[in-house]
Amino acid sequence: MKTIDYKDAVKLIEEGEKITSSQRLNLQNQRLHELVEYVRENSPYFKELYKDLPDNFTLSDLPITTKKDMQDNYDAWLTDPELNVKVIRNYLDRDVSDNSLLNGKYTALQTSGSTGKPLMMVRDDYHNKIHGALVNLRLMRGIDPDILNPSKYRIATVIHTSPGASSYNGYLRALAAFPDYTHNMMALSVLEDIDTLVDRLNEFKPDVLTGYSSSLILLAKEKKEGRLKADLKLVANSAELLPDAGYKELCEAFGCPIINNYCMTEGGEIAMANRSQTMLLNEDWVIIEPVNENLQPVEDTSQFSHGILVTDLSNYVQPIIRYYVGDRVKVLPAKDSNSLPELKIDGRSFQSFTLAGKKFTMVFIITKAEVWPGLMKFQVVQTAPDTLQIRGVCYPGTDPDQVLKSLSEKLEEYFHESGCLGAKVTYSLKPMLHNEKGGKIPEYTNLSSEQ
Repeated sequence: MKTIDYKDAVKLIEEGEKITSSQRLNLQNQRLHELVEYVRENSPYFKELYKDLPDNFTLSDLPITTKKDMQDNYDAWLTDPELNVKVIRNYLDRDVSDNSLLNGKYTALQTSGSTGKPLMMVRDDYHNKIHGALVNLRLMRGIDPDILNPSKYRIATVIHTSPGASSYNGYLRALAAFPDYTHNMMALSVLEDIDTLVDRLNEFKPDVLTGYSSSLILLAKEKKEGRLKADLKLVANSAELLPDAGYKELCEAFGCPIINNYCMTEGGEIAMANRSQTMLLNEDWVIIEPVNENLQPVEDTSQFSHGILVTDLSNYVQPIIRYYVGDRVKVLPAKDSNSLPELKIDGRSFQSFTLAGKKFTMVFIITKAEVWPGLMKFQVVQTAPDTLQIRGVCYPGTDPDQVLKSLSEKLEEYFHESGCLGAKVTYSLKPMLHNEKGGKIPEYTNLSSEQ
């Protein structure tokens, strides 16, 4: 296992900001070769994958890997022979009060699985120290480091509160780690309607608010209109795209530092924005390759990619090397020779809507519809202030009438359970509606003349 002292990790992060972009790229290449050499010796999967790799290889010589590749070859992918699916699964299923390390060495987490099979990721000491230092030095620069300490401040987070979600498990472990200060921590479900979120936040009176941009932006509007009373010292966005207009909305509403972290379970902390709209890519530790639909480099760098290839230069136990992720980005050159490059993200930003007088985001609908049996594509059409209509394309061999009917009934049940008793959810076999300006079919469109 590769390890590092935290002070040395801090030194490496600081040094990465002092050198030129060309020096960082040379350092990036050096770290890539060190990582590849290690995995060829310690991972059966990568040993076979890289068996014909030349000694003087370049990044593009390395084969592309995917989530399916990892899940199909999970045990062989790992570089520690003492780790396997069963060992990691048992660790992740341990009691939330157990803060021990996996095999006394590693941390582990998993995706929520809301859009597919959950992915388990193991992180070694080297990754944790490097990425921890990135957060402390680049994301939290100039901000009181104690602001996220529940013994001193009240922290509220708007997240998926389902048992399988890693963010919620992290919250539960934080409760266990600070048993005397659980009253200073609160997790709110991202599926709650905005009125409920406002009421609970007003009662809790947080100093810090973290969560997904779709909810944070709606809460900012509630603050500006006087319904949300929270006097915040910090707002932190993660997991969802925070558009420029959303950043301005948060700044105007809360008048406190706004930080934004583009991170993922596989690659860790990729890009960060500290009290700015500009996301800076941590290119000294993470390699991002924008690719087109054929997984080839994007020729027109002014356009957003179809996806990206991610390489985490710090994880030696479960290597992420040219790993495909479907996020749409573009990388802009550094403003000067010493600056980090800018990363523009065109990821999903969950839309909000008002139904029968209550405000919601598309989160619950999307997480259900994307995995609904028989449904290939879907669209939500608001036909009246109290009515949503579900349209979609179903897989061959299924009954579209039954597929869409069952989904509409499930969604209507959800809205009623959320206190929106006047909500109606219908379905239609009509074709999905296209955007008048072209491009993708929108997941949500509003045909109601009263909104």
